[in-house]
Parts: sequence; C-alpha cells; structure tokens
Amino acid sequence: MKDWHVGCLYFKQTLSSILNSRADDYCIVAAGHEFPNFQLPQHPRFKFLSLDHALPSRKDGDYPAAVKDKMIKLAAAWDYAKSAWNPEYVMKLDWDDLISSRLVEWLISTTNEAGYLIKQGWIWRSQVPYLIQRTEYFDRVCGSCVIIRSDLADQAGPFLTHVEGTSLSPEGHRFAVNDQHSLVPGSATGTLLLNDSHQRYTAQFDYLGQRLATVPFNAAVCRIGHGNNAGQPFGTETARMLLGRLRRTRLVTPELRREFMLD
Repeated sequence: MKDWHVGCLYFKQTLSSILNSRADDYCIVAAGHEFPNFQLPQHPRFKFLSLDHALPSRKDGDYPAAVKDKMIKLAAAWDYAKSAWNPEYVMKLDWDDLISSRLVEWLISTTNEAGYLIKQGWIWRSQVPYLIQRTEYFDRVCGSCVIIRSDLADQAGPFLTHVEGTSLSPEGHRFAVNDQHSLVPGSATGTLLLNDSHQRYTAQFDYLGQRLATVPFNAAVCRIGHGNNAGQPFGTETARMLLGRLRRTRLVTPELRREFMLD
C-alpha cells in the first residue's frame, strides 16, 4: 500500500457501498494486517479479521506476492464467514471497488444459479472523479466480478496459473498469454473461490459442470488509477480503443452517486 490514508479512505467507501444495499440479508468479512484509520461499522454481520501471517516473498515480483497475500486473506475471511453465518453465496470484493445498492436485493430475488458473472459495470478513474466509463467487459478488467454459490466455492480444479505463482512450462505460458479465457495446461489444483484468474471464471464453472449466469445490469464499479492497485496495468490503448472509451464515458450523476456511494 503506497498511500495508507488513500487506502483507508477507499476501503471505507467500499464498505459504505455494501452497507448501502437495499436488502440487508448479507454479511461482510474483511481481512487485513492492520486496522484502518477510521471507525469500523458497528454492524451485527460485519467482521474485520486482523491477520499476522508473514508477507509472501517478492522474489518473483510485487504482483505475484500481492496475489498470494490476497488469497491468504480471502481464505481466512471465507472460513470465518462459513463458520459464523453459512451464507448462500459468496462474492470477492477488492478493497477499492464498489457494488450497486441493487445487487443484494436482486440476488435474493433471482433463481438459484451456480454463480453469476458481472459483465456490465463501470470503470472509475481516480484522476477524473466526475467522469465514469461504462463497460460490457467488466469481468475482463476487474476481479470483483463473480458471485459463487457457497456449495461450489470449495470445489477444486486446475485453476491456479502463473497469476497465483504456479510454475508453468514454456508451452503453458504461451497458452496463457494467447488465450486468457480457457483453462491453462499445467495449472495447479485450486478451488473455485481461491484463485485470481477472473477472466477464466466461465471455463472454471464449465469444468465443474456448472453454468455461470450473468447479472443483467451495471452491478459494480472498478476504481483504477490511484496508484495503490495490486493488479497489472491495462495494455497499450490504441486510437480506436480511446475513441470507444470516450463514447462510453459520461458524467457521474447524482443517481450513480447514490447507487454506488461515489463520494
């Protein structure tokens, strides 16, 4: 975390977006090495886990180390949620992303699918907070894009790639670079929840014989550009991509601010 103050500010906003949900049938488990610098919610279904595990080695780079640390924290949070509340679904939400106030209410009212992928969402650049970009490829750019039915979360398959630190063969690396949506040959075994290969979620559900449905509205915001993201940077933007981004960009309206707590 390069800027602790900014990190705490954005984490507080993430919590606010969840607590802003129209329905209250949810629980929140957050995990970190340190408590944030603000008063945590006094909510009966909120828990902050203060962990003290050693930070993963950075010998292979900052990004793989950050992913390993994230998976350790996610595993601890999931174990606590199962033992305390046994939720029907689980969603991984990064500390700086935001969800729609409609999402929990919609999930309660919809059919009992194996999981749901958020393909429609928003990209919010910290440098220009009064503008926001709509995207129909949210799952390609943000890990906070999948909701998994709890009975499937711990099912395993060949889901761990170089992203999680698996040593792939040269052929496996080439495959992973050229095909970012299929399962990668030579991947290690991991669970559906505890991996960070978000562009491969559909293939992972297919491997388990399950259908990954789609959330039918703009359900989340991916915040980028503040310098504290662990994720890898976006690729080079072409002129055509820039024009497309401009066409999908709009002013942040009062309605969007209320729905996602875009303060």
